[in-house]
Amino acid sequence: MRIRSIGFLALLLATSPVFAADTPPSDASIHELFQVMHTHKLIDGIVGQMDGMLRKSEQQSMAGKTLDAGEQKILDEQTQKLNKLLTSFLSWQNVEPTYMDIYRKSLSQKEVNDTIAFYKTPSGQALVAKMPALMQQSIRVTQEKMAAIMPQIQQIAQEASSQLAAYRSSQAKTPAHASSTGNGG
Repeated sequence: MRIRSIGFLALLLATSPVFAADTPPSDASIHELFQVMHTHKLIDGIVGQMDGMLRKSEQQSMAGKTLDAGEQKILDEQTQKLNKLLTSFLSWQNVEPTYMDIYRKSLSQKEVNDTIAFYKTPSGQALVAKMPALMQQSIRVTQEKMAAIMPQIQQIAQEASSQLAAYRSSQAKTPAHASSTGNGG
C-alpha cells in the first residue's frame, strides 16, 4: 500500500508541470499583468482620444456647412454628453471585470507568468510605452484604407438597395395567388 502511495505521489509530481500549464490564472496574477502592461493607462488613453474622434466625426457629418452659434452650442453639448457617457462606460473601473474574465478564460497561469516576465523586461516596457502610438497609427491606417474603398462600399450598397427595390416592386405586381403557389419571381 505504501509503495502505491509513493508511486502515485511520484506520478503526480512528475506530471504537475503539465497540469500547471493548464491551470487558470489567479486574479492576483492577472492584476499584476495589468499593472506591468499599464492596461488602465491604455484604456484611459483610448477614452481620452474619443473626444477628438467625436469632434472629427461631427465635422465630417456637417460636410463643410457653417453653423451659427446656437447650432454649434447644441453640437458641442451633444459631443460633451457623448464623451461623458463613453468615458463613464469605458472607464477602467467598468471594463476591468470584463478584462479579468477574458484573460482568465483565455490564458493559463503559465502564459500569464511568462507574459508578466516579458513585460518586466526593458523590451516589454518599451512596447508598453509605444503601444498607444502603435494603436493610433494602426487605427489611422485602417481608416485611410477604409476611406479608399468607401466609394466601392457605397456602390455595392446602392446596387443592393436598387435590387431590393426592384424585387419588392416585382413582388407587389405579382398576384397573391402566384406567389403563394411558388410560381412568383
